[in-house]
Amino acid sequence: MNKNDILKKACFEEINRVKVLHLKGKPYEMGYQHGYLLADKIDLMVNRTLLATAAYVAAQTGSDLEKAEEILWKGQKAAEPFLPQEFKEEMKGIADGAKDAGVNVTLDQILLWNTNYDQWCIYCHPDYWQGENQGDNQLANKIEDQSGSQQNAIKPAGGGCSSFCAWGEWAGSDGKLIFGKNEDNFNMPEQLPNRILVVSSPDNGIGHAFLTYPGMIGLDGGINADGLAMMTQLNSMQYESMKGCGIAIFTRLLLTHARTVEDAIRIFQEHPRCAGIAYHVADAKAKKAVVVETSSRNVCCRYPIQDVKALWQTNHSNCYPGWMGYSGYNMVADQVLVNQLKDISTIENWQNSLKEPYNFYVQAPSRFERYQQLIHKYYGNITVENAIKILGDCYDPYTRLTRDKFFPSWTNNILCTICALYPDFSYKAKEPVGSFKAHIANMWSLVAYPETGDFWLAINDFPAQYGGYEHFNLKELLMRTSV
Repeated sequence: MNKNDILKKACFEEINRVKVLHLKGKPYEMGYQHGYLLADKIDLMVNRTLLATAAYVAAQTGSDLEKAEEILWKGQKAAEPFLPQEFKEEMKGIADGAKDAGVNVTLDQILLWNTNYDQWCIYCHPDYWQGENQGDNQLANKIEDQSGSQQNAIKPAGGGCSSFCAWGEWAGSDGKLIFGKNEDNFNMPEQLPNRILVVSSPDNGIGHAFLTYPGMIGLDGGINADGLAMMTQLNSMQYESMKGCGIAIFTRLLLTHARTVEDAIRIFQEHPRCAGIAYHVADAKAKKAVVVETSSRNVCCRYPIQDVKALWQTNHSNCYPGWMGYSGYNMVADQVLVNQLKDISTIENWQNSLKEPYNFYVQAPSRFERYQQLIHKYYGNITVENAIKILGDCYDPYTRLTRDKFFPSWTNNILCTICALYPDFSYKAKEPVGSFKAHIANMWSLVAYPETGDFWLAINDFPAQYGGYEHFNLKELLMRTSV
């Protein structure tokens, strides 16, 4: 098929103030469409935003920029052998399409860009993966201060991403499953104006929609036309490696090929995994949901408590035997080093350890408790309007204070709220980026009825919730292949 035939099946447009990329065809064709239509924006991502990622990794690891870039490339090369063929073809298409549109972007750069958030997850805690020589089991990375005592050679990082779902009498109305999610991360250079909604109609697979950035084939889940919804949440683990599939790959594997919760679990079990991630998956047709906590070594499934038709997840493990009905491997034990937990010998001690106010590594666990409160508050009335209220909530149950919407959290455990807003950090990247500041807040927020394809998306502010939500329907979007 020639270039014109490939491109006429796709388009890039703005709908309701949202940038929407429509892709259709075989993996290479969808990649080519993506690369050609967004070439100038992909150029910014690989030649600006990736420089900022290197600055972040340098700060986290105590490295210079040259070493940080070397670290990132090692991570990409470690992950590449595990990339499913369909996504290798799609990324090659992105590189070829961008090149044909006049932008000098290489396939290696696209491959690296698609490991960006896996590597962010790997290096956001003090027990980070160090490459080939250490496999997936590290001791905490420490440096000596002048007094000879040890301190972490890493800067604090805020918690990010959360989700919930409810159905039946818990949701209310006609009982349709409702799914809500917040994607929280840094506003790195060039990212805010380049947030996009991608609508993918693969020749072999299920039509779906996801949020991402130009050149990146996936990020934090989405919804598909068979009623499946999913979300990815950082869930740092002691056992991590770049030798596996990351969040972009699992997002697309599930949205393209999974029709049920069981399909999703099988995909996680069959593919090697890299960073510690919790995947919240819901099947709206069957009214079933699961949180799949993964590391490079383990896959553990947490289901709703008996008789509770709701499930929620933030950024710390809840796979502790006996907690909320869970039985199985204790994933919390694999978070002791990465989250600097003092005592997990009992559920009570573990919960108290999560609440340490000056623990800079635990990922804002107060939000998990707050979701539970809000889901009970809106029991039987979790409408779209109330779901949006939940995702925009600014109350911290640990301090019992409401955070002013423009006032950032103090630490990972003081005034951390479902609607995320953290302080600025200063970084210095290579030119042309140079010095910049960035902070974590909500990049986009989504409420969906996956069974009908209706969803409401906030993506026009930072935190995104402040800019309002726009309504879309996935089935209607999949019918739009040109404008």
